[in-house]
Amino acid sequence: MKNFAYIILLFVLFSCGAKIEPSYENSLNGKWNWVSSTGGFIGKKITPESENKTITLEISDSVIKKYENGNLLSKKMYSIQTQNSIYGNDRKMIVIEDMPSQSFEVKGNTLYLNDECHDCYQSEYVRVK
Repeated sequence: MKNFAYIILLFVLFSCGAKIEPSYENSLNGKWNWVSSTGGFIGKKITPESENKTITLEISDSVIKKYENGNLLSKKMYSIQTQNSIYGNDRKMIVIEDMPSQSFEVKGNTLYLNDECHDCYQSEYVRVK
């Protein structure tokens, strides 16, 4: 009986410490500052410094707002869909009507957006806290 009580206690302790990982959709929510983009035919890397501009994305459950130097450039509805990627296999994609899809990955406080077209750009953003 004593061993059973210890097992229950351990189960409760480990259960309380378990973290529930947010889904990709929820982890996109927030404000993101552009760090760099790499791509194009020659694989050029561009940054806010090289382009003399800042880009910020504000992402909610269904809307992406894009700002350049603090000015709102676009406000678009989006959805998350799993599609075949040019990078291989199926991936989660940000789908906006009349625009190419972008596959994405969130690692910690970094968002990676990949244009789903050849000779396009892969961009990195950092979450604004």
